[in-house]
Amino acid sequence: MTLDRTTTPPVGTFPPLSLPAPGIHALSNDIEVIACNRGDEDVCRIDLMFEGGYYTEQKPGTAALTLLMLKEGAAGKSSEEIAESFDYHGAWLQTSASSHYLYVTLYTLNRHLDTCLSLLADIVIRPDFPEKEFTRLKERRLQQLLVQKEKVDVLASETFLSMIFGDKHPYGRAVTPDHINHITTEDLRDYHRQHIAPGRCRIFIAGKITGKLLDNLELHFVHTWNVPSVDSAIIPAFPIHRAENPIIVTHKENALQSGIRMGLPVIGRENPDFFALKLLCTILGGYFGSRLMSNIREEKGYTYGISSSIAAMRYGSYLTISTQTGTEFTRPLIDEVFVEIDRLRNEPVPTDEFITVQNYLRGDMARTLDSPFSIADYYLSLKANDLPVEYFAQQDEAIRQLSPGDLLSTAQKYLVPSQFYIAVAGDKNKIQTASFPVYRAECRGGCFLL
Repeated sequence: MTLDRTTTPPVGTFPPLSLPAPGIHALSNDIEVIACNRGDEDVCRIDLMFEGGYYTEQKPGTAALTLLMLKEGAAGKSSEEIAESFDYHGAWLQTSASSHYLYVTLYTLNRHLDTCLSLLADIVIRPDFPEKEFTRLKERRLQQLLVQKEKVDVLASETFLSMIFGDKHPYGRAVTPDHINHITTEDLRDYHRQHIAPGRCRIFIAGKITGKLLDNLELHFVHTWNVPSVDSAIIPAFPIHRAENPIIVTHKENALQSGIRMGLPVIGRENPDFFALKLLCTILGGYFGSRLMSNIREEKGYTYGISSSIAAMRYGSYLTISTQTGTEFTRPLIDEVFVEIDRLRNEPVPTDEFITVQNYLRGDMARTLDSPFSIADYYLSLKANDLPVEYFAQQDEAIRQLSPGDLLSTAQKYLVPSQFYIAVAGDKNKIQTASFPVYRAECRGGCFLL
């Protein structure tokens, strides 16, 4: 049979997508173990997830420093000994802190489970917090902050979050060198004692899972994890304070570029309109062929990249548009963003564009199912957001049922230009702040005047 290469083959449709149900186990101290037993390679990943994060910090910056210090010395082992042991056994350890959770992740070969899990337990349960290593780590963190504060992109991001939540709210509070200077090793010990404990832990395992792994978890995270129970800290209710001024310019002397953040508070995952808003945000700036990229990057050449995304937080969600541009293009770029928002609010998305983005989102979801590690990532996200496994299929079904008409009404309801906040960081002397756009309902086609 001769293959006709002049005819485009038909494109099939995605079947409905669903996430495989995880295996659920429990250690004898009631730590929940969520398992994704898939894959043929003799490798696995272990994630320890603790309730905490930077929302619970008494001193900003404590959560991240506590995690970083775990591998700087534990159970009498030095940081060099810990690093060399992981390297020798082909293992890799990483830590991260989000708004409400702490994560410690280990990748290891199955044949080295005994050694690597024992070392992981030492790091998590018995950290030493050596003063010498803490001083070095703190100096490095201070240098990182000084470098970050020179970047207009970072300054715009910090300003934008403070405008949305308030600079005293954990979501809107920026960590400063002064914060870091006031943290001590005793603060790290207190934070560790409060949050890294069996009652706050979930364990996620993924890869080629054997009974040996579960036995090792029982050995190292039950029998040797004897800590006195600590009452849960009372987390204060942080009120949200929106900025009175919707446009703020942070001055950066002689900056050649402006960092720009634009956006507004939006609905969360619990709202039935959330999936429509997510698809709408993808059309606006959520993939390389988006409207913002096509207009502002490809046609106007104002920037190398521009994107939009939704951050669905526990206590408040927001949509943000992020980019950098030459100082002279600051105003024209912001104008064009509002032009694209105006189009979404007044013109139905063409069917071919709608189908493209619909397939893009579903394809992105399908990639989640490619490997046990990506599936485990989704399990982590579900637990962090208190969502059931069925949420994955519900999201897919909701996206499949949407129409261009749904997006038009969603844009009119939620993409309200008068509710936008704009944060710009750059050379204020070269940016005409008086001409920043403020949308007027009676204007169309780019009428954004102050």
